[in-house]
Formats: sequence, structure tokens, C-alpha cells
Amino acid sequence: MGSHGPTVDAMRAAYNRSAVAWTAGPDAVYGRLAEVLVTAGPIPMTGARVLDVGAGTGAAGRAAIAAGAGQVIAVDIAERMLRALGESGSRVQLVVADAAHLPFADRAFEIVCAAFCLGHLPDPVAALWEAGRVGRSIVASAFEAGWTHPAKAVVDDVLAEFGFTAPDWHVALKHHLEPRVGDPRRLALAATAAGYHRVDVTVVSVPSGLTTPAELVRWRLGMAHLVPFLQTLTPADRERARLAAEAALDGAPPLVVPMVVLAAR
Repeated sequence: MGSHGPTVDAMRAAYNRSAVAWTAGPDAVYGRLAEVLVTAGPIPMTGARVLDVGAGTGAAGRAAIAAGAGQVIAVDIAERMLRALGESGSRVQLVVADAAHLPFADRAFEIVCAAFCLGHLPDPVAALWEAGRVGRSIVASAFEAGWTHPAKAVVDDVLAEFGFTAPDWHVALKHHLEPRVGDPRRLALAATAAGYHRVDVTVVSVPSGLTTPAELVRWRLGMAHLVPFLQTLTPADRERARLAAEAALDGAPPLVVPMVVLAAR
């Protein structure tokens, strides 16, 4: 994440409060998506200096290390998310910084990874330009516009019975920010506007490995728009909500994510 403002500040606070729950739930999904993403870059990952921008708990950075990157630095404005990465024992280096104002020299990296972070930013073109300043190439991902899964509505609806309403920052994220990069054509135009000359955008369907109601609910209950609300409930109410969501998802399909992938230099 990056670029300050009321929406981004509220988003950062929510992600900071969600760091522990994120590692227990969503991190597994983002880890699988990152494994696919790092294979799509326009230059080889082996031995490369890699910047994981908008890193969160570092799924892309860890995947880059596993793919043979020589050095990985993870950047995010949500310091507790980065702290969770540090506590995992990963050899990824951590820097708290804004994606739109990176504290690195020009061409300091061969590859910039931006895994699902562009859709959190007020100005994705500015962030892409900044990534192009510090890196020779970029590989980025976004959720395809309009994509959903039954678990998303089910969990939100179950929690609504306990008083949940979506926070303003999440409404802005879903209705205004993510759609600008979730459409392949719009993402390609943004990359071109940011100065990239070789731009390739594809959509890849990625099986997450989540198949059971319990796995699907664990994924959703770790999301940053839900965790701060869940923290206001009693343990008994959290358990009731979890069981109700799992029951409602009996027979739900496995989670397969259509991931928009940008590879550019």
C-alpha cells in the first residue's frame, strides 16, 4: 500500500490490526497466487535483486526467494504486516515505506513485484512509474474485475447478523480502486502511461487449494475489512459466526482465483 489520505490511512490501520489473523487465513491463498506470479516476470528471477512492493506479509517476496532471487526487499506502509513476515524467519529484508515514494536509487532492482497492491492505491500510474524508476521490470497482479466466490458474500452476510457493516475504506477499495486495475485493458493502459514499453497483460486461473467450508471461512475471517469487527465480538459469538458460515458454505465450489498478471519493462 502507499500514498496517504483518509482511505489509505484507514486501510493501513485495518491491515495492521489484521496481521496475526492474516497469517492464519488469507496468507495461504496469497502464497499460492504469488508462486504463479513470480514465474510470469519479463526477466529471469534467478539471482535477481527483487523489490516486493505493497508486500503485506511477504507472499511475493517469499515466492521470489523460493524461485531463486538473489536479494529480496519487502516494502509496505503497514508495519505490523511486515513484522509478521520478519517473525516467520524469512530472509526477506523489511522496509516501511510508501509505494509511491520508494527510498531506493534508480534501477536498484532487476524486478519489482507488486502482488495485489496496485488496487489499493489512489494513483496506480504514479506507483507504476515509481516502480519503473527503481526497477528494470515489473510483474504485478490484480483480481479480475467482477470476480467473486460464494464465501465472500456468505461470511459478510453472517457477520451482518452480528452487526457488521463494511468499512468505508473497503467500499472505496471495491467500487473505485480495484476496478481500475482489474480490467486487463485498463491495466495495460496504466502501464503504458507510466512509461513501460513492453507491456503484456494476461489472466490466469489459479486453484488456491482451498476446498472445504472450514478452509474457505478461515480465508475470509482473516481479511482486513473483517478482523477489526471480529475483534469486537465475544469469543462465543465469533465461534457461532464461524460455524454458521461453514454450514452455509456446505457444497460451495473450491476457490479458484482469476488473476490479472502484468509483465512489463
